Amino acid sequence: MSTRPPLAASQRQPQRTLSGSGLSQRPPAHQRTLSQQYLPQSPIRRSESFHEQQPADAGDGAQNRFGAALRRGGSRLKLELENDGIDHAGFSESPQNLDPMSANKVFTPSRVMSINDASELGDMSPRTSRCQTADGDSTPLPMPPRRARFAVPAKRPHSSSGTSAPAKKDARPKPFVLETPSIAPRYPNIGKSDSPGVADFYRWNGNHPEDQFSDAIIRFGYFDKAPAQPAQETNSAKGPLFPSLKHKSGLNTLSNIFTTILNQRRHSGQITSASTFKPPPRVTLTDTKREVWLKDLANPAISLRRLSRTIPHGIRGKVLLDQCLNKNVPTDRAVWLAKCVGANEIRAFKRKGVNGTFVMGGEAKWIRDWTVFVEQFVETVINAFSEEEWKTRVTYAIRLATHLYAEHLLDRDHYMEWLVSGLENSNQAKLPMWLLIIQIYWKDILKLRRHGRRLVSAILAHHSSIYNHPDRDILLPLATRLESLVESLLLTSPASFINPNTWFKYRDSLQGSFSQNDESRSKILQSLDSRNDRLISSNVKSQPAIRGIVVQLLDKILRVPYDEEVPTLIWKASENKFFLVRTILEWCTSLYRPGVAKVYVATTLLCSLANFDVDITRAILEFLEVDPLQDLARKQLVYHVVSELARSGHFVIPQYMTWLITRGGLSGPADTLPDGPCATRLLVEIPIHTLKQSIRDLRATLLRRGSFSVDEQTSDITLAITHIKHTLSIPLGPHDPPLQKPLTVKKLAKRIGLSSRALKSAISSWLSNEFIGGVAQNLQSGKSGVELPLTTFETVRALLEAAEDFTMLENVLKLMLQSASPELLAYCADTVNLHLPVFVATGAAKSLSQALYDRLKAVSEQQGIGARPLLASLANLVPRLPGFEEMATQLKNDLIRLDRSSAVDASSPLSDNMATQLQDAETELSEQIEKLASYTSADRSTMERLFQTITTKLQTCWGKADERQRPYCILLTRLRVFDTQHFNTLMRGWVRNIRKLTRRPPIAQIFPLLISSGCLSLDILFATAPRSQVQATQFQPSAVGDASVYMQEILQLLTTPLRPSQAMTSEDCYRFRIIQEQARLEHAREVMPLIRGALAEYLASGNHQAPIAQPLDDEKTRHQLLQLLRTLVLVDPNAASQTLSLKSPDPKLALLIEGLTTKLLVPHGGGGQKSFEQVLELANEFTLPFCQVKLSLKLAIDDANTPEGAEKLHSQLELLSKAMDNAIDAKNIMWTGMLPSLSPEITQHMRNRAEARFLDLIPSLKNYPQDAVANDCICMAENLMTVIDTIFRGSPAPKSPPLSNALVDRLTDLWDILASGRDDHVALKGAVLAHWLPLLLSYLTLYTSPPTTATDASKLSGSGGGEIRGRALITLAGLVQELDNFYPSTNYYSDQNPNPDLSSLNLDNNNNDNSNTPTNEQVLGLGERALDIALVLVDGLPEDARLQCVRAVKDATSDPRLRYLFSFAPVPAQESLVLAHREKPQPQLGPQHQHQQQQVHHQYQHQQQQERRAAAAAAMNMGMGGAGAGAAGSMGSGVWGPGGIGGAGTAATERLTPFAFRRWEILNEPTPNVGENDTSLSLTLFDARKIK
Repeated sequence: MSTRPPLAASQRQPQRTLSGSGLSQRPPAHQRTLSQQYLPQSPIRRSESFHEQQPADAGDGAQNRFGAALRRGGSRLKLELENDGIDHAGFSESPQNLDPMSANKVFTPSRVMSINDASELGDMSPRTSRCQTADGDSTPLPMPPRRARFAVPAKRPHSSSGTSAPAKKDARPKPFVLETPSIAPRYPNIGKSDSPGVADFYRWNGNHPEDQFSDAIIRFGYFDKAPAQPAQETNSAKGPLFPSLKHKSGLNTLSNIFTTILNQRRHSGQITSASTFKPPPRVTLTDTKREVWLKDLANPAISLRRLSRTIPHGIRGKVLLDQCLNKNVPTDRAVWLAKCVGANEIRAFKRKGVNGTFVMGGEAKWIRDWTVFVEQFVETVINAFSEEEWKTRVTYAIRLATHLYAEHLLDRDHYMEWLVSGLENSNQAKLPMWLLIIQIYWKDILKLRRHGRRLVSAILAHHSSIYNHPDRDILLPLATRLESLVESLLLTSPASFINPNTWFKYRDSLQGSFSQNDESRSKILQSLDSRNDRLISSNVKSQPAIRGIVVQLLDKILRVPYDEEVPTLIWKASENKFFLVRTILEWCTSLYRPGVAKVYVATTLLCSLANFDVDITRAILEFLEVDPLQDLARKQLVYHVVSELARSGHFVIPQYMTWLITRGGLSGPADTLPDGPCATRLLVEIPIHTLKQSIRDLRATLLRRGSFSVDEQTSDITLAITHIKHTLSIPLGPHDPPLQKPLTVKKLAKRIGLSSRALKSAISSWLSNEFIGGVAQNLQSGKSGVELPLTTFETVRALLEAAEDFTMLENVLKLMLQSASPELLAYCADTVNLHLPVFVATGAAKSLSQALYDRLKAVSEQQGIGARPLLASLANLVPRLPGFEEMATQLKNDLIRLDRSSAVDASSPLSDNMATQLQDAETELSEQIEKLASYTSADRSTMERLFQTITTKLQTCWGKADERQRPYCILLTRLRVFDTQHFNTLMRGWVRNIRKLTRRPPIAQIFPLLISSGCLSLDILFATAPRSQVQATQFQPSAVGDASVYMQEILQLLTTPLRPSQAMTSEDCYRFRIIQEQARLEHAREVMPLIRGALAEYLASGNHQAPIAQPLDDEKTRHQLLQLLRTLVLVDPNAASQTLSLKSPDPKLALLIEGLTTKLLVPHGGGGQKSFEQVLELANEFTLPFCQVKLSLKLAIDDANTPEGAEKLHSQLELLSKAMDNAIDAKNIMWTGMLPSLSPEITQHMRNRAEARFLDLIPSLKNYPQDAVANDCICMAENLMTVIDTIFRGSPAPKSPPLSNALVDRLTDLWDILASGRDDHVALKGAVLAHWLPLLLSYLTLYTSPPTTATDASKLSGSGGGEIRGRALITLAGLVQELDNFYPSTNYYSDQNPNPDLSSLNLDNNNNDNSNTPTNEQVLGLGERALDIALVLVDGLPEDARLQCVRAVKDATSDPRLRYLFSFAPVPAQESLVLAHREKPQPQLGPQHQHQQQQVHHQYQHQQQQERRAAAAAAMNMGMGGAGAGAAGSMGSGVWGPGGIGGAGTAATERLTPFAFRRWEILNEPTPNVGENDTSLSLTLFDARKIK
């Protein structure tokens, strides 16, 4: 504001006298924002303001001041003043001072910019400015000559503000305007006028009393009002006081006088009136006046005090925000309006005269609704992309919302919830805007767990979606921004990433986006990965437990479909890679794992380990030195593995020979015998053809000491190759030994199977490299590829399968891929299909299948329908491979389309003279069959008639050497294409009829051709088997003849290999073997009931008077059944346990099943029953599935609901519990892996028993066991923890179980031990840190699975689980802080913690057992581990329980980790105000009272030491809400109580109460009239004093 008077204001400005004590008060001008205070004025706008406003204002002011016309006459001084005012170039302002304390200070004014000029940058400051400065850029006019005491110092020229172009000079004449001197003292505007007051200065007009000189004015100065002169002050006080000061007590008397004066001054100067603050009232205005008022509000030139008189009604909520946006109201003025409206709305609840609860609830609801309005306002402005000036409007909306948030005028929890939800649900188009908004509140959100975790999850989700987006290059700017945000989060708030579900979902994309060369980022990612993995993986890290995990993963590889992540999981299972190699070798050589696929699984894994610099040769030699390998079958498996590794170069034979020489070499013939030591016999079995000549000579030298002839071995190999040549009809060479007659393929394969591994390797290498390779080179002619007779391929394949050398068989298949024969390619596909687990293990299954599919495309173009054999084989192979679903669907559709479109099946032997081959006597059937060849569709009645005719004719061919079975099967296959579903229904009914026949040929002669041709599926075949115990027992007595052995024959059909016959060719038998393998691996749940039904049928058929031949009487069939049962148990142990454990009324069946399961567990120990103790003793990693079946069988009860059944089950459980206790005492815990697969009742019983024993072992101060630090007790607890962990993690559908009170109590006991300061607890404290606390934290980790839905959380709250979980969280928080006493924690939000030396932490001085002394890493990791568990537990905590925890710890600690954990913000400084209520002063303290106060001070110090634990203990009771108040009281007594700030005498007379801070009433312009106590904070409460 300028010093010129306002328009139409003729009165003079009031002045303050130099000696007066009063202060003329003026109403303050409007306040300015920071940008208006400090930014220079634009020269353009300055000139416009001058030209438009200055002349009129000046003219009016001069006319009002000096009359209608100025007189040109008068003194020379007046003329000079008038002439000097014409060249006025600017004006100055007086600064506004809002501080009443500084009203009497002398200011030096400076110039400021025009009020009407708004800053271009806006105001993003969330805090309202409460001060102004003046800074102008024009030189002020010189003052007229004044008296000597008001001498004006020389003026310094001021340079104008930095402008690019000077302002245009106005040449028009201007009236004189007098400028205020720069040194004139000023006082604030508190009172009558809008202009600032300037002390002792008036314009010179010659008529003012100040212009008249007199003796009094010259001597004492000019006063507006002469000061009062009391009579008592007329005389000097020197006379009465000076004699008193000379006295010896004068100084004391003077001190008392001054003290009395000061006390009286303080008492009389205090503000005693009640608070007169009232928010500005609202009035009812018309729409026009309201618009005018809003425009005035948007004009910074109009003061808020003037606007506060007429705040209109109807401006509230979203309307208020929209009006501020549309009128472009300055941010600070918009916040002022919001506060005025909010204060009135909130006070309206208090005027209704209801109770306090309703008032608080109404106020909270109003603030919540106001927050929703602000959220809707911001979201609406953001979404209005099409509007003009969108950027400006969005900037204003965001700035206004930010100011409201910073002033605490919003419900922060609700607002943060809205921000995070908006980011979570945002699409990629709106994502940049949401990121921009949320970064404003970034720090506040990340300080709370409930919002920070969701924020990190949302950003990771968006980052992952863009990282995996196909158009990632287009979204590169957004991806880069997200990566920078994620990097910032990793550095500032790593705790927000502790969320296993989110972390493992987005870990791969997160790791892929960061460079591996960035070591610091890699360390953070590794740290977070290990922390999250620690919360979900098994905490049992002992070698037996890891060994069991590795064996389970290895068993999983053998199952179909193949899981490609299993090798990676095996690699991560243990850091000890030699231990992994040994476990793999033990699994590979175990007799409990049938098949040859395990050899190639082990070979592939060992080769992958060798690529990571693991010495495989050394690991294998150590395994041979440790494991004696007594069984011949296990030795042969070792030879096979070593042979494959030696062929690939991963087993170094010279290193093995050196190792053998260092051990003394071979000592005699026994070392080279087939049943000799494996370490020495291996020298005979290694493949010879891969060795150099020097190595061969060294090998021959070593074997010569063992009396083994290398020449005889070489001659055997040569003879074997000669026999193979003779069998393949290959001309013999001149050096080949002569032979009389060739051996059959069957005999030759049998001899190869009984030979050594060296001979097998040599034969396989010759067949693959020389024979097939030579054939490929000799027969290759252009693009036609390799052509090989089918019989020759079958022979080569049979010999390689006999040698079990599938690496060479893979090479043969790769060479055959260039063939143009679809039949040969179909043979290759069938070979891959039969040995699919092997080729999956070698990694060739998918590549071979893809190559065969490519060849199918080429052959189909050349031969058309002739490619059907390859198409049919691939259609059976591809569906078994994971990741080939689309290809499988396409092949199936192509096969159906080809069969429907072809008039004659090209793959069948049914040619043009099919009718003549059938030679049917019935002409009608012949005609129908001939018509069938050209059908493309058929109705159901026709299908039923033809199906019935064909099956009838087919049955006449049974039991005869009739070749018509194949054409009939082909016709059925052709008929099936028309309607597969109806055909399967017809086939199912026909099979059921066959099952009822009492006289028929064996099933092995009826079904194989139908199954291999695709007419009869395995599902239909299994439909004939009973599916329940009732069915298994009901039909058996009525079955006679062949029907009584039907299930045995089906079982025999699925286990016994078939021989070629007139009906079944060799290739048909080979394809039927594929179906048998599929039944083993993919239909375990269907085969198990079949086995049980066959056993029941076998026992029932033996009771008949005229018994017939039983298939299970055959020894080979029994052996095949045992192998099948072993495979099924490994594939699906749960299905095997459930099926075999079904009780039967026939005791013979139970004994038979008992015997079979015993043979599975003890192959060479015979049958019979085994007790629980014996089963647990036999349990290890490899026998675990069989022990599981055995236990399920022993625990099976007929009916547990009956009293007898319940009693029997209880007795069985007691026996099992006793056996398990004995096993745990014997440190045998290998059986724990089978516990989760038992029935839920048994599992729950065993878990409760193990938990009870485990919790009883944990020490406490109340019950301190002497053996708590002993290794035996700790080992027992570790074994029990293994049992509990296995049961929890082995459950099929793990859920978060509720915490128990006993667990929380034990956790509290450990906290008590760590907090104890007694010397006799030092050893116990070391044991707790080293063993007990890690074990209990591992146990608590099992409960870290949070509820997935709100329903689960509500159930948790309703069942009391929330209270227990809250107690556990408070205890964990206390442990985290207690562990800081052993290791002071560093910054919580940084993972770059130093590694301190804990050598000074002497936890176990008297114990010589170092196992109870924790290491540095253990102590450092315990606090972080406890905090991580608490972070996951709190995610599932109900809201009411969380608020109780907040009340318990809010006033007891200021740890930012706990504030983050329980998601509560620190109390602002304004809300921590307290009121001191004075009481009657106490008399002077005596010695006794001082002694009592010292005791009180002592007790207070002790209370401060136990403060955190006291709050937690109070919270763990039912009244957790009262803990906060108690903690607050203790904290308050520490500051204001004994020994506090107030001193010993006065502090005890004050009582503290919290002061309610009303943020809505903190207004810079509250009411039009300013009172003495006109503040929202009542000044009487703080003993405020008046300003004088």
